[in-house]
Amino acid sequence: MSPTEQSTADYIAQVEAWRQNMDAQMRAPGPGGWLAIVGMYPLEVGENTIGSAPDSAVQLPAGAAPERLGILSFDGQHGTLHVTTDETVTVDGVPTRTAALRNHYEPGGMSVVNVRDVRFGVMQWASDPYNIRVWDANAPKRLNFPGRVWYPIDPNYRATGRFTPYPDAKGMVVDHTGGETQILKNIGSVDFELHAQAFHFEACASELGKDYVWLLMRDATSGKSTYGAGRFMMAPFIDETTVELDFNKFYHPPCAFCEFTTCPMPPRSNRFPFPIEAGERFK
Repeated sequence: MSPTEQSTADYIAQVEAWRQNMDAQMRAPGPGGWLAIVGMYPLEVGENTIGSAPDSAVQLPAGAAPERLGILSFDGQHGTLHVTTDETVTVDGVPTRTAALRNHYEPGGMSVVNVRDVRFGVMQWASDPYNIRVWDANAPKRLNFPGRVWYPIDPNYRATGRFTPYPDAKGMVVDHTGGETQILKNIGSVDFELHAQAFHFEACASELGKDYVWLLMRDATSGKSTYGAGRFMMAPFIDETTVELDFNKFYHPPCAFCEFTTCPMPPRSNRFPFPIEAGERFK
């Protein structure tokens, strides 16, 4: 095998491993696993009942959790859980009867409450109200998921981009799939060429940290063979001013799979006039 062939083979193996990891994340039974989400319940200031009983403010899946698990006292951002069931309930792995719950913005991340195979915690995203998001490891959608679907890997769908940081990161207002707007942290722009055309796209801060930029993009496949709201890419830095754009890692946002979440949509400037037949697609 020639060095060029070996390099291509290594690249394809690396992308396939990345795709397998993305599939595993989607299938996770708790926080981070989008297929396991079975509910999102807005919190009221004051007492919120939690359990599988039909009159619970936070509805846990019937038969999978106690009818009356407890009460969450909510102050507008934080909650204190008071467990009333005799079953074992843990918070971050520790059995508890009363515990303060961190929301996912706070240091340490979201406190994870666990009973049987059900997990939940306090979240808030975009213009959504603070809410309890519920995961069930035995959710049919998770257990029956056939797998993410991808275009064939094409090494030609790679580009190098020039990153220009903004002196001060600015808030960029975009639409989101819940029908409202969201403010993203716009840290700079990326200039690159693809299919012999030049593009200037806005880049946002990545949840993966300072070694990446986050690009939200649409193309001519959006709403046809790919998700209508667009696709995402986490582009790693090669050096301080250069990022690697690999469209074989162009992926669908969580809201393409889960009705209990909302996702930001690409700014209008981040659009290709032609189809990007690379990365994730629908069957």
